[in-house]
Amino acid sequence: MITMLPIRVFKTLKYRDFKILRAIEIGMNTFEFVPIDYISRKVKFNIEVTSMILNKLCKLGVVRRRFGAYEGYSLTTWGYDCLALKYLVDSGYIEAIGKPLGVGKEADVYDALTPANERVAIKFHRLGRLSFKKTRRVRSY
Repeated sequence: MITMLPIRVFKTLKYRDFKILRAIEIGMNTFEFVPIDYISRKVKFNIEVTSMILNKLCKLGVVRRRFGAYEGYSLTTWGYDCLALKYLVDSGYIEAIGKPLGVGKEADVYDALTPANERVAIKFHRLGRLSFKKTRRVRSY
């Protein structure tokens, strides 16, 4: 089944949401699940505002929460997709995103439009997708 959910989620995200997603991405270099106080310090929001935004992001499916010794967050595949799309849009590489061209076991491909009005394809690689379990055993990365 072809789905456009990551694109719909991307359209609902605001500047503050992307700021938190970026902080989580940076924190994932050090942590498997980034602590909420680390995220709050990085984005310079108080804990309550950070927590409210993180709850929204969890409901949208772009981050996942883990409770244990501390409350931590990590990006999901959709979270990485949204950060990649934000970069492509902000850098002026793409102006619009269209329908999915195809969804496979290793990648999702979307139609897009450049500022020069050219049609291009955007490919999101999906290493380790659940329907492609052997990837985890065979590939070292």
